[in-house]
Amino acid sequence: MDHARSGILHVLTSVGVMQYLLSSLATMVFIGILALLAQWSRKSRRAEISLLIVLVFLSLLLFATGALLGVVWVSGQMPPDVYPQQLLAVTAVPVAMSGLIGLALCVPTLLKIVRGRPNGEFWTDPPIFLALWLFATVLLANNLVGILGFEQLNQVDAFSLGTGARIPPVAILASQLPFVVIAFLGVGAGIRRGPRETLARLGYGPISPMHIGIVVLFIAGAFALSLAADALFSQLQPDLYRRVGEISETLFDPKGLSLISAVIFALLIGVGAGLGEETLFRGAVQPVLGIPVTSVLFASMHVQYGPSLLLGYIFVLSIGLGLLRRYVNTTASFLAHAGYNTLGILAVYLFGL
Repeated sequence: MDHARSGILHVLTSVGVMQYLLSSLATMVFIGILALLAQWSRKSRRAEISLLIVLVFLSLLLFATGALLGVVWVSGQMPPDVYPQQLLAVTAVPVAMSGLIGLALCVPTLLKIVRGRPNGEFWTDPPIFLALWLFATVLLANNLVGILGFEQLNQVDAFSLGTGARIPPVAILASQLPFVVIAFLGVGAGIRRGPRETLARLGYGPISPMHIGIVVLFIAGAFALSLAADALFSQLQPDLYRRVGEISETLFDPKGLSLISAVIFALLIGVGAGLGEETLFRGAVQPVLGIPVTSVLFASMHVQYGPSLLLGYIFVLSIGLGLLRRYVNTTASFLAHAGYNTLGILAVYLFGL
C-alpha cells in the first residue's frame, strides 16, 4: 500500500512539474518575443505600433477577464469544487484593475505615435514601456491574487504545484530562467549590446576579497534579522505563521535527504533563485526604477508568505541587496542572495531552525 501511494504521489508530482515547466517555457517565449519587439521598436515605428497594439489588446483581455470573473462571482454560478467563491472575489478585482492600469500605460505611447514624435517621455521608450506594462499588469494581477487569495490557494495546494510535496529544484530553475531571459533581452542583448556590454549593463563583473567579506557580513546580518522577523511574526500573526510555516516546510524542507543530497538541493534552490531574481530585479530593473520601487516589486513576488509581516522583511532584505548592487555590483548581490538561501535551507537540515 505504501509503495502504491508513493507511486501515485510520484506521478502527480511529475505531472504537476511538467505542466509548470511547459507554462514557464511558454511564458518565456512569449515575453521574449515582446522584449525583442520592444528593442526593434527603438528603430522602427511600425514595430512600435505593433507592440502598442499587442499590449492594448492584452490589457483589454485582462480587464474583460476580470469583469467576467466578477460577474460569475456576483451571480454565484461557479461550482465551489471548480473554483472557490472567495478566490473568485480576490481574483476579479486585481485582474480587472491590472487591465485598466495597462491601458493607462499605453496612452502616452499612443499620443507619442499619433503626434509623430521620435522621442517622448521616459516611460514611452519601448523597452521601458514594456517593462512597466509587465510589472504593472502581470505582476500586479498574479501577486495580488497570490497574497490576497493566500488562504484559498493554500487550500487547493497551489503553492506546491498541487502535489503537496517538496518542490523539485528543476521547477525552481525553470521558474527563474524566464527572469534571466527577460533581463538579457530587456537590456538589448544581441540587438543593441554584445555579450560583454550586456553583462556590464546588468552589473555583473569581478569582485575583490574585501567585497566577499561584505557579502559574508550581509548574509550574517540577514540571518540575524530573519530570526527577529520570524519571532515577531510568530507573536503578532500566530495562525498565519503556522500556515506559512507549513508551506515552507512542504516546499523547501530538506529533511529525509542524505547530507550530499541536502547540500545539492540547497545549492540548486539558492543559486537558481539568486541568479534569476538578481539578474532581473537588481541587474535590469533597479538602474531604471530605483531601489525602493524594485524592492516593492521584489517583495510582492513572494506570495507564498501571504499578507504577513515577512513581506516587510523581504522588502528590507531587497533594500540591502539593492545597495550591494549599487555600491559593488550584481555579482555581489547574487552571491549574497544565493548564499543566504542556501545556508537557510542547510540550517534547517542541520539544526532544525
